Amino acid sequence: MEIDWWTLALQTINFLVVVWLLSRFLYRPVRRMIEAREASDRAAAEDAQKKADEADTLRAEYQRKLAEFDEQMRNREAELHEAMQREREQTLADARKDAEELRAKVRSEIDEARKRAVADLREEIAALARDLAEKALSGAPADPLACLEAELARREATDLERMRQDLATGGTLTVVTVAELSEDIRERMRGALTDALGESPDLAFETDPNLLGGLRLRLPHGVLDASVAGRLATAAMAMAGGEHDA
Repeated sequence: MEIDWWTLALQTINFLVVVWLLSRFLYRPVRRMIEAREASDRAAAEDAQKKADEADTLRAEYQRKLAEFDEQMRNREAELHEAMQREREQTLADARKDAEELRAKVRSEIDEARKRAVADLREEIAALARDLAEKALSGAPADPLACLEAELARREATDLERMRQDLATGGTLTVVTVAELSEDIRERMRGALTDALGESPDLAFETDPNLLGGLRLRLPHGVLDASVAGRLATAAMAMAGGEHDA
């Protein structure tokens, strides 16, 4: 087999020309396009990464600000709660102070009213005591004999008859006075009783300082009280029931 060197040379030259043409008009522009696309992709990737980093930064900043806002809100809430608690305590303290002042004022007014009432009551009691003493002692003889005579004189005949009937059953008429009576006064009392009753009763004599004055006749089944103590008790009961009962 023979080699055609001219043909081989021409084919080699044609191949080299085609390679040159391809390199100049196809490969280089395609390469530049690929390099430009790669550069664009890198720029896009870098921009995307940058934006992603910025987004992460913004998200972190948002989270930080959100945490700060929550912390501020908690602090504000705590401050508000403390302020409300202080205000409540101050209000309660003021209310307690006002209540104490009101209680002190009311106690003072009550004490003053009580003092006035006690003073008025004492004056009223003194007036009642004077009236009571005047009513009890008005017309009451101080002498036991005169008191007995006055008491017998104001008794109705029916009262004296009941006394006679009481003594007729058998018993002693006891004359009670504040102090011991002389024998003369006793005999005069016996005579006054004999004149009033129509017969001489069986007499006994006793003393009782609590009578305060006057005398008391103690029958077997009853008592005739003409003592100052008895008058005071009667006057006190009448005044307790009203002046119209006195």
